[in-house]
Amino acid sequence: MPNSRIQLQDEEECRKIGAELFVIPCRTEDELIAATQDADAVLTYSVPFTRKVISKLNRCKLIHSIGAGYEEIDVQAATDYGICVSNAGDFNSEEVAEHAMALILACARKLVRLDRAVREGKWDSSIVQEMRKILPPIFQIRGQTLGIIGFGNIGRCIVPKAKGFELRIIAFDPYVPSDVFKELGVESVTLDKLLSESDFITVHTALTKETWHLFGVEQFRKMKQTAYFINCARGDIVDEEALYTALANGYIAGAGLDVVARRGGGREEYLSLDHPFLKLENVILTPHCAGYSQCTEPERKRRAYEHLGQVFRGQWPTWFLNPEVKGKFLERWRKDKKN
Repeated sequence: MPNSRIQLQDEEECRKIGAELFVIPCRTEDELIAATQDADAVLTYSVPFTRKVISKLNRCKLIHSIGAGYEEIDVQAATDYGICVSNAGDFNSEEVAEHAMALILACARKLVRLDRAVREGKWDSSIVQEMRKILPPIFQIRGQTLGIIGFGNIGRCIVPKAKGFELRIIAFDPYVPSDVFKELGVESVTLDKLLSESDFITVHTALTKETWHLFGVEQFRKMKQTAYFINCARGDIVDEEALYTALANGYIAGAGLDVVARRGGGREEYLSLDHPFLKLENVILTPHCAGYSQCTEPERKRRAYEHLGQVFRGQWPTWFLNPEVKGKFLERWRKDKKN
């Protein structure tokens, strides 16, 4: 691939596959078009590849999301223009599942609130009355019900971890075959049943038009008042005002959140110091770090270059998001070769 123009993050790795590196920060559609219109492939992370941008990609054979999420890429548009789309797949599924379980346990045992109390000197018998304001209710985890929303790679990774704590597990995912649930010993249920029966709900579905604001006041009112809500997926799956209302008014017991809704026109995820969640005692917050470990960062990078190499060797990428593109891809690039 001599003289190929590819958006990559590591010049040395880029040279290994015979490509020329261009690293160009972009935020707007016009900036993206100017930066990528002559690229042979693009690696992207949380940048909106809309139909308008994709229509201007003159040489691009692959758009690769260097994370697991790909909601910023118009996959249908890429398919229409004969461009492969891939992502990093399950590179951090175990880490996210572990983080979700950690939040479940921390919520169930109120670890953050108790840690804060100890740091404030609330330990000995003189403050027993104050401790009683924090501790109840705490229930034995064994025998409680965990509801998993989204039964893909991460949702399935949680199952053996949760079974280790002897939780009953139910899940909602209308796109997963019934035999997958049976194989893992998990009951497939409707969303309403999951909401009403779960003591813990953990979200691991992709952000789509269908799942945007999947959780509103109506859904939280259907949950047990003693239940906890865990989200390590995408913040916009939840209506944050509704979640705040549910937490502040005791519709649910609490929440563990690794993600929040995006600001800045829907592109930036951050938690400002005046965010209402920070005023609540029954919320545990982490900064979208569930997928991180010393193992995931090298693997994320390795998969990016693996996918690039596959496409330019005439193979299909391992974590192929639009296999239906094959016909148009072959038609477009055979035609270009003749020209």
